[in-house]
Amino acid sequence: RHCNVPQKYPPNEPLGNWVSKQRTEYRLLQEAKKSRMTNERIRRLEAIGFEWSATEAIWNERLAELTAFQKQSSKDPDQRHCNVPQKYPPNEPLGNWVSKQRTEYRLLQEAKKSRMTNERIRRLEAIGFEWSATEAI
Repeated sequence: RHCNVPQKYPPNEPLGNWVSKQRTEYRLLQEAKKSRMTNERIRRLEAIGFEWSATEAIWNERLAELTAFQKQSSKDPDQRHCNVPQKYPPNEPLGNWVSKQRTEYRLLQEAKKSRMTNERIRRLEAIGFEWSATEAI
């Protein structure tokens, strides 16, 4: 279960728009700009697991999938790995995401614009993530 409703959500477009509006109002509040967001609304939304950042929600979802992959990769804990093939039929988005994490890390190392953060690095390394696909093989 999650509250990560996309803005364009055909089964219920008004819900998708409403969720997007909540995120916008929250961001405005965080930036000390005029916002209709209240502390009570924040409390109520967080109580049902609302994610303020859709990007972060997807990243966390993929990390959970990678953690499950890693645990299933071997019965021997010492042989477990996070080396998801880029084209991984059971979960192609996960294979693409793993490749993207390596790219973002490389960009960060090259002092280029990257979405990789120290927190993400820490979380990935905590499950044994290898930054180089060739090292992971």
